[in-house]
Amino acid sequence: MGLIYYIFTIGLEIDLPSIRSSGWRCFWFALACTIPPFALAAISGVTLHKKLDEHSNQVAFVLFISVSFSVSAFSVLARTVAELKLGSTELGRLTLSAAILVDSFAWINLSAAVAISESGGVTLSAIFTVIAGTGFYIVCFALLRPMMQKLSKRAISGNEPVRESEELAILVGVLVSAFLGDLIGIHAVFGAFTYGLAIPQGPLSALLVEKLDDFVRGIFLPLFYVISGLRMDISSIKQVDLALYIAMLVLVAALLKVLGGVITAAAYDMQMHDGISFGLLMNSKGVIELVMLTVGINKKIIGSQSFTILVIMSVVLTAMVNPLLDSMVKPTRRLVFYKRRSLRWHDPGSELRIVACVHNPREVPALIAIIDCTVPTKHMPVSVSVIQLIELTGHTPTLLLLQDPMFHKAKYGSHLETQSAAVSHAFQSYAQITGGVQVRTSAAISPFVTMHEDIVTETENCHAAMVLLPFHMHLAVDGSLEIASHMAVRNVNKKVLDNPPCTVAVVIDRGIGSISAHGTAVRVGVLFFGGPDDCESLALADRMSNHPAIEICVVRFIPTNGSTSTSSLISEDAELRERNMDEQCLRQFVERSTIAAIEYREHVVSNAEETVEVIRKLESEGKDLLLVGKEQGLAGSRLIAGMNEWSEFPELGPIGDLLVSTDFGATCSVVVIQSPLGGYGYADGSSVRMKPDRCEDPVSDRR
Repeated sequence: MGLIYYIFTIGLEIDLPSIRSSGWRCFWFALACTIPPFALAAISGVTLHKKLDEHSNQVAFVLFISVSFSVSAFSVLARTVAELKLGSTELGRLTLSAAILVDSFAWINLSAAVAISESGGVTLSAIFTVIAGTGFYIVCFALLRPMMQKLSKRAISGNEPVRESEELAILVGVLVSAFLGDLIGIHAVFGAFTYGLAIPQGPLSALLVEKLDDFVRGIFLPLFYVISGLRMDISSIKQVDLALYIAMLVLVAALLKVLGGVITAAAYDMQMHDGISFGLLMNSKGVIELVMLTVGINKKIIGSQSFTILVIMSVVLTAMVNPLLDSMVKPTRRLVFYKRRSLRWHDPGSELRIVACVHNPREVPALIAIIDCTVPTKHMPVSVSVIQLIELTGHTPTLLLLQDPMFHKAKYGSHLETQSAAVSHAFQSYAQITGGVQVRTSAAISPFVTMHEDIVTETENCHAAMVLLPFHMHLAVDGSLEIASHMAVRNVNKKVLDNPPCTVAVVIDRGIGSISAHGTAVRVGVLFFGGPDDCESLALADRMSNHPAIEICVVRFIPTNGSTSTSSLISEDAELRERNMDEQCLRQFVERSTIAAIEYREHVVSNAEETVEVIRKLESEGKDLLLVGKEQGLAGSRLIAGMNEWSEFPELGPIGDLLVSTDFGATCSVVVIQSPLGGYGYADGSSVRMKPDRCEDPVSDRR
């Protein structure tokens, strides 16, 4: 039963109409990676049948071995494409479309092999089985598919959801189709697979996958693996030389797939790298091959010796292919290094490019509010690349991996797609209303461990000057902060902050989205201690000062002469150079106070207690948003001495952690800003200006 329902979900996840979008190129790629290994197995299969002394029908054995050599595991391949971050690339879409064709071809030949084996040869009975199997396929698509389309359209329109009685009838239909497949003689799993194919992609298929996935993959499938392992009998391998011969054939078949991909890629003027990657991806093996081998041994098409050898080779081939995929398919690091951009050195007349990261639709209003504060107009355009970050797990529906789920209308109706559609619609609507914003939406499906790579890659691809990261906690009903979606989001933010590709802003939302949406004046406070991070905060405030509904108050903290440095290693020369840069940033900013609503204050403080008191007083004035740098520079470090010792969120820096802490009791939203490592600040206090037209060498510039 577990096998039947698992194969049914595989059929649900395959979208046959999607093959049309790839055109004939998909067909030729699939043919090039299927026919050579199929022909190799067909030629050598006769010899193998005699040497293995199999008691099955020779034609069925040859056909089965040919299927085993040429098949690719579609469900495994879909997740491999997602893990390698190829889902949105041409190579990824082409591979998945070709895999659908290859798997369909394999299942048809497998059913023919089972029919021939059951009938004892190519007899009238075998021909009748093939004809009956074809009729079963036609009946499913002619009668069943229209009924399922009606249910799916009804669910999409929202008039009436799919009832539980209808779900139950469909799931019982899986067993009925499996029984009919077995009765015809094409095996029960083929009947379930055809039944799944007949159900169109939509809310109905997504609902069925969601219902079955945990139960089938979590309970039934592990038991199937155990049983398959118990069926393996190493002692059944009597002829070692023959086992090595089969292993050599499997490896040659894998090489033929790669060669077929390279030749077809050359015919379509594609790079050799893409052809090799395609061939390696098509060698992905998994549970599908194990299912086919189990069918073969159950129907006595192959013996225990053949089963054991082929299972071992499937494991070996997977172990060989995966490292090659990691080295070949993953994009190599560019020869031309990406220049770390920042807000400070951004040309005001050029387009400001921002990457906005979204984990949950609840984060959207705050991100839009921050983007709106940058004053996007036709003369000061803003380009926003919205990337929704979706966790890739073993239970992520494969149909979500087949394409970018970030579109305006949810096609499949799953929870993730509905969220993605809502996020995309919100940003696109904002862009249409504003006029000075260009929005591009996309989605990245990956595990939390590598999710930061998606952010960095997107930032480099669009040459962004700022990345907006939502904080992993949001405002609760009682005014405190609680975990928003997953604690692992915090680690994603940490990894981006550890090596920022550009200016990074962590947004702690306490209602800034609702304030901006109501059109009321936004009161912004800037805490300036000194250093590159605070200069980036000042640069963002400078951009905000062009907004007619934003009031800005800059508070500078000046250490008294009596305050001591926290580290004896900090040289006076380094501190002097940083102070000069800070003075330059402030001078340029204050000059704008005559044309914008900017208030400038200076507070002389000597320790952390006085610093906290000034911040508390500023926050009590009713500020809606506070901008603060992650690090406070060399001079500012004297004013926060000891605050790091009790820091709960060190990735926000001491001041950012203070404003987030429950003990402080802040009620305003906070943006913690970190400049890129190449911005202008270095550990020794030296400074390098990053000009927009070229990337300067810090060493030569300092010389």
